[in-house]
Amino acid sequence: MADIFYDSEVILPRFNRLMQDVIKGSFQRTSFEPWEVQLLLDIQGCVEEVETRRDLLKRYQKAVQKQLGRRGQRPMLLSEYVESLRSRQLARLGQQVETERSRQTADEEQPAVS
Repeated sequence: MADIFYDSEVILPRFNRLMQDVIKGSFQRTSFEPWEVQLLLDIQGCVEEVETRRDLLKRYQKAVQKQLGRRGQRPMLLSEYVESLRSRQLARLGQQVETERSRQTADEEQPAVS
């Protein structure tokens, strides 16, 4: 999507309707804006497991609603959202590893009590 100004007041209702249709698995319309087509193609490429699809799409929808509250931004793609989740998970994992290493080092430095 080109970096152009998007009017949140127009985009958000269309985005919510699109997400409801995707989550339900049926569409009542046959025409889509270019940004909607791009989102649909991105969703198709990202969502593999049916059982996690609905939960992921609902969390993605909430994240985009929050994002669109900051006017002038395009709706992020699902792939961008998934990548941000992965980055956060990796950061948390890295912090956990560092914490465990610090604990091990502290334990090794403790003098043995006899």
